[in-house]
Amino acid sequence: MLGFFLLKILISSFFVGYIFTQYLGGFLADRYGGKRVLGYGVLLWSLFTILTPAAAHHSFFLLLTTRVLMGLGEGITFPAWHSLYARWVPYQERTRAIAFTNSGIPLGSIFAYVMTPIIMIMFGWEWAFYSFGALGLVWFFFWHRNITSLPTDHPDISQKELGVRCHLSEHMIKKMQNFLLLTN
Repeated sequence: MLGFFLLKILISSFFVGYIFTQYLGGFLADRYGGKRVLGYGVLLWSLFTILTPAAAHHSFFLLLTTRVLMGLGEGITFPAWHSLYARWVPYQERTRAIAFTNSGIPLGSIFAYVMTPIIMIMFGWEWAFYSFGALGLVWFFFWHRNITSLPTDHPDISQKELGVRCHLSEHMIKKMQNFLLLTN
């Protein structure tokens, strides 16, 4: 059984990986696109979630390493989805879009809080990790297949919608340029 001190280290180890990839996630999303970075972040996070029970059965150090690597995968996701907002959601609608998306975080937590004990009772604690990791893999498949980093790359976006997005973006750029000229 883990001592309380080791348990605290184990729980916080996720955040070690998470903290160090925040800036990296933004850099990579700007360079390679939010779709790829968010998708591969979820893929890594899901794979290390699935590997968590094996790591726990093997050694404390391997479990600690798996948690850090899980954090590395999740850390790049927030900057990547903000990159997608900047490219997909018009400026005037962005705050509502972010609020809507962020409201899904506690909904996901509620889902996990309800389902995890059920999964653990029915199949064992390991299956909580296998199930949520597998859910992430399924999500990645659909994400990779249906999402693009830029609206201009999406095969189903209409020229009209694309025109509205470009017009709104150009309008906001001009407003920002005028603001910067006045404040300098």
